[in-house]
Amino acid sequence: MIFTVTLNPALDKIIFIDKLIKNHNNKSNKIIYDIGGKATHVSVVLSSMGIENIATGIFAGENGKQVQKLLENKDVKCDYVWQEGDETRESYVVVPTTEEGSYMITQRGFGIKENTFQKVKEKLCKLVKEGDIVVFSGTPPSKITVEKYRELLEIIKDKNAKLIVDVGGEYLKEAVKSKAYLIKPNEAEFKEVTGKEMGTEEEYILEAKKMNEKGIEIVALSLGKKGSIISTKDKTLRIYPPKVEEVNDTGCGDVFLGGAVAMISQNKDIEEVFTFATAIGASKATKEGSSDFELSQALEFSKDVKIELL
Repeated sequence: MIFTVTLNPALDKIIFIDKLIKNHNNKSNKIIYDIGGKATHVSVVLSSMGIENIATGIFAGENGKQVQKLLENKDVKCDYVWQEGDETRESYVVVPTTEEGSYMITQRGFGIKENTFQKVKEKLCKLVKEGDIVVFSGTPPSKITVEKYRELLEIIKDKNAKLIVDVGGEYLKEAVKSKAYLIKPNEAEFKEVTGKEMGTEEEYILEAKKMNEKGIEIVALSLGKKGSIISTKDKTLRIYPPKVEEVNDTGCGDVFLGGAVAMISQNKDIEEVFTFATAIGASKATKEGSSDFELSQALEFSKDVKIELL
């Protein structure tokens, strides 16, 4: 079984405008709501491919109910812990239609109560079995300290499950210490976790190999629109995405991770894993929603993904 863990999910409010102008009345053309919060998107990808999975984490309030409904509408099975008296955060995504990219404003999210955290631990202890895949993605909310995060990761490791983590800062350092199977940092996160200011691909690869030697099977270094560097003990891949007409780039990295998890769960080779991940992430970029993509389009884009074996 595959479990995705989103400790700080969000309801994405996506606002489309012509152009964002400072000190100007920016009128919206359209507003849509979508799923936010990182690992939720991994579940959306898996469910779209008919791969069994369960999405868990922490929800609260009416926003939480709306996000769960959006997930269930995409055939995602949900098993969340609910915290009373609070509200799942909103994220605001502003998409100017006359330029590429988006602007994102996020709320911190509510503080997690001790009894809620204990319920999360109990749920993971109950659900996860040896050989499962567990994906933690997204920065935890306030009051889930690095120490508490370590407790959650230790549950997965103690179960001999495959741990996949997409997070930054001190939490990423814990994932490295826990010898996660796969980590997916961006450039800034990678520099922070290594404590080094790198500027060349060779320098990135050298540090990624050091992580492989410490027990991280796959380091998937995201370079944004420039693609990615994938490092294992035996291989280093430089991957270049296809050129697409971008509509909304929010969620591309999360859908990319979902594609990788889908392929890993089917025991595909490393080239196929990240060809598909790159292609489905590119498909996401062409869509308006935060969690939208098209599998048939991803398969077409796969033909234009370029891989260099370094």
